[in-house]
Amino acid sequence: MDRHIACLQIPAFRIVLARAADSALRNRPVAVAPTHTPHALIREISTEAFHEGLQPGMPVDLARMICPGLRMIPPDSSLTQAAHRELQHRISSFAPAWESIRLGSLFLDLTGTTRLFGPPIDTATRISRELIHQQGWPSTIGLAGNKLVSQLAVTTLAKPPQVLSIRSGCEQPFLAPLPTMLLPGLHRTHTSRVLQRLEDLNLLTLGAIASVSLAHLQAAIGASAGLLHDWALGIDPSPVRAPIAQPTIECFLHLEPDEVDDRLLLGRLCRLLEQLCTTLRQQQRMCRHISLTIRHSDHVEQTVHETLPHSTYWEVDLQPVLTDLFYRCFSRRVRLTRLMLQVSRLEPPARQLLLFDESESVVLPRSHRLSLALDQIRAKFGDQALSWGRTLTRIVHDSSSRNRAVARRDRRVESREAEAYLKQSVEAARDEPVCRHAGLSQPRIHDCSRTAHE
Repeated sequence: MDRHIACLQIPAFRIVLARAADSALRNRPVAVAPTHTPHALIREISTEAFHEGLQPGMPVDLARMICPGLRMIPPDSSLTQAAHRELQHRISSFAPAWESIRLGSLFLDLTGTTRLFGPPIDTATRISRELIHQQGWPSTIGLAGNKLVSQLAVTTLAKPPQVLSIRSGCEQPFLAPLPTMLLPGLHRTHTSRVLQRLEDLNLLTLGAIASVSLAHLQAAIGASAGLLHDWALGIDPSPVRAPIAQPTIECFLHLEPDEVDDRLLLGRLCRLLEQLCTTLRQQQRMCRHISLTIRHSDHVEQTVHETLPHSTYWEVDLQPVLTDLFYRCFSRRVRLTRLMLQVSRLEPPARQLLLFDESESVVLPRSHRLSLALDQIRAKFGDQALSWGRTLTRIVHDSSSRNRAVARRDRRVESREAEAYLKQSVEAARDEPVCRHAGLSQPRIHDCSRTAHE
């Protein structure tokens, strides 16, 4: 059976997502780069920005000088990853197996789907049409008998949406005029050396490499000559490797307003950890890996991971690890806008059978019994029925403007009352006779006989 491999790419994926959300960005030069500093480098550009002379990797200040009308958008990795997952969900009904290349790019294995969806070229066209109509994502699709040729076919397409099909047996004529710089897959440590040697030998196209015998190519290049010769002939037997499903559980929190206080942030993380542990106990799963992702107000994200020595779903075991992850991750004193906690490598709990008939409360430690009691209370009365004090620091800190105004007014009233009381005390002390020698006020002597006579 002939293989049918499709390479789907959405050029400038981050910009496509931004334009789908904001129509004002369409047909204008747009670039993706951090906006908190003018010395940042451009990560991605639109077609209009490319025609203006901009390139990825160019400094932002230089790009603004070349193109004054450039619109800059900050990178948003969480949004891009969510859109990539949505892209995988959309194509899962057409391809039994797919492999991610990068965000916005996939390999699809359409082998054996002809009876279900018709010819592969029709299936690829249908996928492209549905992505435009339902999501507003223009794509380019290359269709061939292997991954290499389909990926090179996509690189020759100028503007989406377009579909290019390379039939079986036509690979070598298609690859012959392409430059060797387009070849993917060369190991980075050998790329510069191999390309320099090919340039010295004037082997600048794939057709020139294919015309050289394998023995001569091995003498000139070395161990990578066999793989390079097969690629030049359009031979690539590598399969489409479907992703291995790894169940994960994550909780995230958007901070409004932004926060930089360590104590308050740790309180929020503790609350997220409680939610994760409660979910793990409800699903009867334990985790072996935990990761923390923070996003700063300048759209810079940082992620740290930690593998646990043993699987657990108790807060008392994960709390020290989470605190260490936070201080490792929060190294920049820039306000945070988002926190995300994720646990993975889930496995069922390994329970030790009891030899004697003992109650579970006697076997479990006190901290574990406390966590189970909190789960029961929150399940019955709600998540906010009972909370740890360290998770409530934000509530005390985040009083409303009206309460702060009332507190300031009360302090002013107390200050005026204290000043009035002090003034009265000073005037009363001034009216009393003072002993010049001792410096003490003279005691008042009441005449009892006169009082009785009156």
